[in-house]
Amino acid sequence: MADEVISKEIVESYIFTTVRHDFGIYSERLLLRLVELAQREIKGLDFKGGTSLGKVHVGEWGDAEITIPVKDILSGEDDKNYSKAKTAVRSLMGKFLEYEDDQKYRATSILNDVDVDKISGKMIIRVNRNIWNAMLDFSKGFRKYELETAVKLRGKYSLRIYKLVSKQTTPISYTIADLRKMWGLTDKYKKVDDFIKNTIDAAKKELDSVSPYTFDYVPVFAKSADVNKGRKGRPAISSITFFPKHNLQNESTDAVRKMVDPSMMLDHDLYHYLQYKLDFDQSGIKANISLFDVASHEFNLLAFLDRIAPSANRADNPQGYVIAAIRNHLKDEYGIIFEGNMVLRGRERSEKKAALRTDVKSIREILDTTEEE
Repeated sequence: MADEVISKEIVESYIFTTVRHDFGIYSERLLLRLVELAQREIKGLDFKGGTSLGKVHVGEWGDAEITIPVKDILSGEDDKNYSKAKTAVRSLMGKFLEYEDDQKYRATSILNDVDVDKISGKMIIRVNRNIWNAMLDFSKGFRKYELETAVKLRGKYSLRIYKLVSKQTTPISYTIADLRKMWGLTDKYKKVDDFIKNTIDAAKKELDSVSPYTFDYVPVFAKSADVNKGRKGRPAISSITFFPKHNLQNESTDAVRKMVDPSMMLDHDLYHYLQYKLDFDQSGIKANISLFDVASHEFNLLAFLDRIAPSANRADNPQGYVIAAIRNHLKDEYGIIFEGNMVLRGRERSEKKAALRTDVKSIREILDTTEEE
């Protein structure tokens, strides 16, 4: 599957991303594949990259029949007896999804039935029309992420949080109760410390290691006297605020390939302006490729460079002048700050630092220096 999913972007309904369920990682990968194929039904959105090996047929009643290779849910792992595929199928067929908003509640079985052809290595999956519609429902927004990263994640909470923070720039807050419901953990990890350690901390460790999108987080403490009644030490943790981070070190192989030749990543006119008007050599462009890329997506970088070019060319270090000017413009006008390989919004960076300001040294110590919940 790896060759077919490099940098293929998946756009998933926000409803389907945050719906309440607790599946194993192979079931999650099967859902990823279903969402990818559901994109064919969407009109008016620009889905990039590759052709799928899957086949989709939607019947007159709205149920979908999907055919995919079993290897698509294995991420390079060996499964000659199809045990992982069968585990994924059993998990999805034995559970249902719940969706609830201010107006309605719905509980729906995910799959109608599944056939696995061990000779051809194909799965034929029949999806309930309500589930298919949920995959296509963009009325409450959507999440966008790379399939390549999603399928290689090993932890199911890593995958769930990755889908929430990928390509996001603003903080995201959830109550502990809502996270428990979303992840099907209302009866597991009763102590909040254990819940955070086994879900959020575990996910952060994996995303920091392999994902181009990861996060920091801070616990938010309850202010209610009733909630904190009888407690000693710090108040109870009521919610978690996630601060998405873009980790350029872990960008996809496709992005890395582009960075080998910066002319492939930047607009042609911008690249040549840097070369011939501002005397950047290829190594200088490559060293600042992430800065140019981010800036070009925020404002008209070519027009900005044309405006500062006379001053830059009179400076002792024209290239240094240009880099400083772009950084300052991003910070002053858009609140975007570069911290090493991380790209953070300035306002969120300030909020994060304020939230982390405490007498103890770390979030982990906050959680470890309290009575058990």
